[in-house]
Amino acid sequence: MVKIPIILMLKKESQKKIARAQDIIVEEMEKTFNKIVLHGGTAIWRCYNGNRFSEDVDVYIPKEINKINNFFENLKKRRFILEKKKIGKNSLYSSLRFENIIIRFEALFKLVKGELKDYETVEGNLITIHTLLPEELIKEKINAYLKRLRVRDLYDIFFLLRHVKDKREINSELKKFLKDFKNPVDKEELKLLIISGLTPNIEEILRYINREMT
Repeated sequence: MVKIPIILMLKKESQKKIARAQDIIVEEMEKTFNKIVLHGGTAIWRCYNGNRFSEDVDVYIPKEINKINNFFENLKKRRFILEKKKIGKNSLYSSLRFENIIIRFEALFKLVKGELKDYETVEGNLITIHTLLPEELIKEKINAYLKRLRVRDLYDIFFLLRHVKDKREINSELKKFLKDFKNPVDKEELKLLIISGLTPNIEEILRYINREMT
């Protein structure tokens, strides 16, 4: 089966621009930092063959100020405009403009063990990077959902479960998640983010999670 490049699956021009910007950011990160670990929705989309569009780029990196500054300088050379950059004790937040779209790049200064995976670019090329295991991504998404009740986080949990080999590793987290579950505040947004295929409703997602528990 021939895989369709991401660029041909995205319907909105703004999404195509964001996806191209993500590719450039990942390329420049790999050139600049010795160890980065991609996580969040974009990691799921690009490294685990996800079908939910994700805007932000979230990473774990060491706190190396010179390399961080070089990274942003290299992005400027590739037509990015730095709208905002804030470096704190434990994190970095930035907002970048690229071809009239805004993309957020956020980093946590933390050493995290990642797994080598192929990141798929919009053209279908592969960049080998570090990302989190599905189990760790699910744990992050559970915490994120319980804090902000965003439907995208719920969908990501549902999607990632098919990549977990041993469900016992996350069984306690899933039980707590279902016990504390509240409906998302933005459930109608999901159908706008799914790139291909059917969009499951909340009840279908919860039934699937229940079935996957050991």
